Amino acid sequence: MKKIYSIFVLSAIVLLGSVTQAQAQSLTDINSKNTGFYNEIMYLLDKGVVQGFGDDTFRPDKVVSRAEAAIMIGRALGYNGELRNTVFPDVAKDSAGSGYIQAAYENNIIQGFPDGSFRPDETVTRGQMAIFIARAYDIQEEALVPFSDVSLNMATYRPIRQILAYGVTEGYKDGTYKPKQPLTRAQFSALLARAESDQFRLPVNTCDYDPKSRTNPDYQTVNCLITTAALKSESIVPPEIVKSIAAIESSSKQFTENGEPIITDDGGIGIMQITNTDGYDIERFKYDLTYNIEVGIDMLAYHYNRSDLPKIHDHNPMILESWYFAVMAYNGTKATNSPLYQDTGYNNFDAYQNKVFANLYEYGQFDAKVMFIPMTKEDFYYGEDTNYSIVFKKDHYPMYVDLFPSPSYLQYGDEVNYVGSGLRSIPNTKGALIPHNTAEPIKILGAPVYDTDPNAANQFFWYPAEIIRTGQKGYIASSYVRWE
Repeated sequence: MKKIYSIFVLSAIVLLGSVTQAQAQSLTDINSKNTGFYNEIMYLLDKGVVQGFGDDTFRPDKVVSRAEAAIMIGRALGYNGELRNTVFPDVAKDSAGSGYIQAAYENNIIQGFPDGSFRPDETVTRGQMAIFIARAYDIQEEALVPFSDVSLNMATYRPIRQILAYGVTEGYKDGTYKPKQPLTRAQFSALLARAESDQFRLPVNTCDYDPKSRTNPDYQTVNCLITTAALKSESIVPPEIVKSIAAIESSSKQFTENGEPIITDDGGIGIMQITNTDGYDIERFKYDLTYNIEVGIDMLAYHYNRSDLPKIHDHNPMILESWYFAVMAYNGTKATNSPLYQDTGYNNFDAYQNKVFANLYEYGQFDAKVMFIPMTKEDFYYGEDTNYSIVFKKDHYPMYVDLFPSPSYLQYGDEVNYVGSGLRSIPNTKGALIPHNTAEPIKILGAPVYDTDPNAANQFFWYPAEIIRTGQKGYIASSYVRWE
């Protein structure tokens, strides 16, 4: 988190140079044609975050030490750099950057090593810088990790996800991130400038899907796109509900094989089959898959808050069963969607909302207890006089069974129970099993990840997690997570 302090420029820190902003343009070893990240360097020079050396050089290829990293991050955040005592035995008060190092420690940006040292002269790595930036800028969002050399068992796993999502970093063409590679001053400047200013940030495609491609993403990318959109919504709309609606409405597809939007005979558009387009951008409905999902979520939220629909139990939007009548209304409160047949009182398994919840069970493995809603045929009326629209005669249904809360809203550090057979070494049911006692609590280690098989039809996702007692790490399926 940024905190504003008065800034003391340490003229004695010769390692970081002493060239003033006015002299920045005269640095002899950097130029716009041949220096990588030149604009980022100049941006930080202008802000006084980085400096040149007394011989009018910047030395872009010189590696950065941990102390230098703390100083430059401290300057960017406006910390007080006045020399002072630190908590680290290897950083004395008169050490270069002691004030910035202590300030970074107090703001939880740096923590040092297990032996209590800071090791100020060691070079800072790409992985360490990910940790520093993720903490310094309080980045909460996490991207998927596409790198072959970044694993859940690394301390840099979540920070790399965070700065990827923030547009601060990218990997190499060989599919690696190289978290142990030292950073040069030019590379460091690029990362810090991107964290500081969105003018330098890299474009980030949510779930690695190109929204301009006009192609249908694979099942797990759809899983990711819907989950992400629902979690970003201002309203609580469980992603599990949205995914099952998309499956019933369009088989989770936005486009035809020719790249044209799917438009049905009743005017439904795209993955969420939006028909009420008043006030919306119709062209975006057709060609922007994410926008189509977002509007579908908004419409679900609208139906959930309707006063004319019955409420389930305490009407908690986190509870999957609470969405039963909102799901019905998404398709229409018509006789065809009556929960019970009016003449016999039997369950209408062909009702839209029952199909959605059946899909939720089959592909999401979420056993929502909608069949336990205590309804009778006398609770509904429809006929010619209502144009076969359902009139609800009861406005509330208490529930007497355990209900299913959405597991999608858990965050880093939350403790849960897990009733699955064990953690998996990879986010896939074929991953090596890491057994655990279901009575033992498990800690969530980050945002959702998705099945390694992109064509897996399952709608649940996986959480990176840790068995608290043993420290063993792996992935847990969201459908078997239990929390209060």
